[in-house]
Amino acid sequence: MGGIHYKEQSFNETQFGSNSSLLLLSVITLVVPTVYHLTVSGDAGDTGVTDLSRAAAIILLTIYMLFLLFQLRTHSELFATDGTHEHEESSMSMREAIILLVVSTILVSWMAEILVHSLEEAADDVNMSHLFIGVILLPMFGNAAEHFTAVSVAAKNKMDLSFAIAIGSSTQIAVFVAPLMVIIAWALGLPLTFEFGLLETVAAFLAVLIANAIASDGKSNWLEGAMLLGTYAVLALAFWFHP
Repeated sequence: MGGIHYKEQSFNETQFGSNSSLLLLSVITLVVPTVYHLTVSGDAGDTGVTDLSRAAAIILLTIYMLFLLFQLRTHSELFATDGTHEHEESSMSMREAIILLVVSTILVSWMAEILVHSLEEAADDVNMSHLFIGVILLPMFGNAAEHFTAVSVAAKNKMDLSFAIAIGSSTQIAVFVAPLMVIIAWALGLPLTFEFGLLETVAAFLAVLIANAIASDGKSNWLEGAMLLGTYAVLALAFWFHP
């Protein structure tokens, strides 16, 4: 959408580089347990991949906390974007903001629960795999408002904000939410690991790889966007045809 309105757009390379490096780290965390599970068989492999995933989850959470410190404290000036006001007058009090956040979180959780059950029933009707639902449909519909915002601001040539929304969301899921789930499962005595299967792991690796390659120069155009959409379409088809 940005390339349709502008011949070439640029964005903060530091902001993208930091997030893309974290995404690459998370992919490594997916690849290693998957390879480990494929090469070590039996009970030793199951126990090893569980212990490896739990240790990796602690490392990822630590790196994410360091990233927040880097972004918000020690090197915050590197993440400042042009055309935005960093110190705007707040329109609500801290108490109002917290209440709004809590209420919004509850409503979003409720809507997510409704969405999951609706998709499961629809999947049974059209014989759609749960893997396709979890990898393609849920992220697309669950984050529709976020995706719309990222695309709309890109069309206004605000690529820093667009990348912050799109890449930042992926970073939070990969480096914070996923390892946090492993830690919570550990506390509950459940053997949740980072071993998500060969197809899922390869898909995540290729997605991060092409995103990093295309955006590494700090510039973008409509052809690069078409390449990313093409990659997404191929991955979506792979999960659609997966039994």
